[in-house]
Amino acid sequence: MRGRQCKHLDSRSFALLISLSKHKSWRTTVLLPWAALLMISGFAVRLAGAYDTDNLAYLIASTVLIMSGPPVYALINYFILSRLLYYIPYLAPLHPGRVATTFIGLDGVCEILIGQGAWRMANSRSTDAERQLGSDLVTASLCLQAALFGAFGILAAQFHRRAKKAGVLKQDLRVVLYVMYVSATIVTIRCIYRLVEYILGWESSIYQNEIYFWIFEAVIMFLNTTLLNLWHPGKRLPPSNSVFLARDGVTERKGPGWGDDRPWIITIFDPFDIWGLFKGRDKKTQFWDMSDAELEAARAEKKKNKRGVVNGLVDPFHLWGERGYIGRYLKKDKRGSTNDDESVVQLRHAKQQKYSGKGTNDAV
Repeated sequence: MRGRQCKHLDSRSFALLISLSKHKSWRTTVLLPWAALLMISGFAVRLAGAYDTDNLAYLIASTVLIMSGPPVYALINYFILSRLLYYIPYLAPLHPGRVATTFIGLDGVCEILIGQGAWRMANSRSTDAERQLGSDLVTASLCLQAALFGAFGILAAQFHRRAKKAGVLKQDLRVVLYVMYVSATIVTIRCIYRLVEYILGWESSIYQNEIYFWIFEAVIMFLNTTLLNLWHPGKRLPPSNSVFLARDGVTERKGPGWGDDRPWIITIFDPFDIWGLFKGRDKKTQFWDMSDAELEAARAEKKKNKRGVVNGLVDPFHLWGERGYIGRYLKKDKRGSTNDDESVVQLRHAKQQKYSGKGTNDAV
């Protein structure tokens, strides 16, 4: 097996090089250390397996870890695009929050397929049918990744064209876009390599020859890690999603944030908010042309209506409370009943005054 023939020095070198990457701006791109850690762990386990070639656990673990790293790097690119859309919301081809949730969900499916397929494929003690199932699962994951990259490229290119036409594409934003393009290209090349490898099978020269693995898996993913650290997007984008670029391309303003206020569990089943698009919900939340006073009022309103983490877990569908899907109607009914009671009381009071006034006039 190829995993048992790895070079001790090569595995040690790549584990050391990737571990030396400088991870900055954890809040902006917290996934970057996680992706690098997966690759480090994979090469470290691969190195340990070189000294114990009879232990299949090393081979299986290293395969799963190394295969799990690149999808996380792809997810980083999805987040970068989402941050760009938050920064220039009036040019976004799609709601930034939906870009993140959609790609996160589908990328999670990729990780599940890899996790279920890689260990079956790497286990030489499994039956041919089980190993073929593992290979098919990994191939399906790679095909899904390729489709995601295609959709990602279309969205990024459309936003890039709009920003360039509007004249708001500053130097820092161009750097972020170009870094994102290069990173996405690297991950795509790696995906194509793995896809060809598993389509051709275990007996192919690509699978049997170590040089392909070191070039199209180890070297280019290390370059990707280095790229994202040297030109980290967190250095060129504001730390908060609420800060956006005005239409003049110079002034930065602070808005309420273009968040998706729907319950998180609903965003899983309807990431594109089809119902919201039908009702024109996005048009009601557009804030970039508001005055400073209106933005301040919008921020205060959002802060007032913000739900806590505990409330989100206890009531994931946001059914109850003043703004809940059920609670708001109960409040209306209760308010209507209160108004009716007040009307009855006022009517009785008016009758008493009328009766009292009538008696006085008669006496006079």
